Formats: sequence, C-alpha cells, structure tokens
Amino acid sequence: MIEAVVGSKGSGKTSIIVDEINRVANSKDNNIVCIEYGKRFNQQIPYQVRLIDIMEYPVKTYRELLTFIAGVCAQDHDISHFYIDSLYKIANSTDIAALEVFFNDLNELTKNISAKFTITISDDPEKMPENVKKVMR
Repeated sequence: MIEAVVGSKGSGKTSIIVDEINRVANSKDNNIVCIEYGKRFNQQIPYQVRLIDIMEYPVKTYRELLTFIAGVCAQDHDISHFYIDSLYKIANSTDIAALEVFFNDLNELTKNISAKFTITISDDPEKMPENVKKVMR
C-alpha cells in the first residue's frame, strides 16, 4: 500500500508523518523504516524506528531510491512501514513524468512486500500524475 502526503512547502506534511510514525511506533510488532533527507528527525521519533539519512548513501535519482528500498527490503523481510520524507530532494528531481514512473515501479515492488509506504511530496496536489492522485490523503 502506498500513500502520498502532497502539499506546498510549509503545509505540515512532515509533522503529519512524524505524528503517524510516533503513533505506529507505539503499536505492537511494527518494524518501521524512515528515510529522510538530512538529519531532521533524530529528536522527534522513537529509537525503535530505523532512521536512514539518505544523504549518507549514493542515492540521487528515483531509480536509485527504488533500488535502495529493494535492498533494505531484501535485508529485512518484516518491515511493516516505510516513511519517505522530501521525495523531490531525495530523488533530486521534480520531473512529473519521472515521479509517475517511480510510483508505478514502487507499486510493482509492493506486490512482493507487505510494507505500507507513506511519502511526502512538496508540490501542488493538482500537478500530480493520476497514479499519485489515487493514493493522496
């Protein structure tokens, strides 16, 4: 399952997922991975959450991010939730066509894993491709 939290910069997307991460982390038997751009969440989320600063890895495109996610899943088969904050910064792209391909590819990946993905995107919700609009909150 994929959810997208889309809105302009400063609209509260990050606080939405931080609140959700904290809620889900307090639930029983969850294995949570949070991919962030820079060390923004260190003091905001529980230590049980696997926090990954993507800037520490050579990930600069949507395809590289998808490959990174697949690698994390291959290493840890029982991940229940993935949170990805600041997708455009991580992928170094605001290209809508590339975003559409990424969501299609991620959807294919989720057919083989049971994790829920929640992704923040700083952009106008009306500009999103249809496959993103379908999963927006």
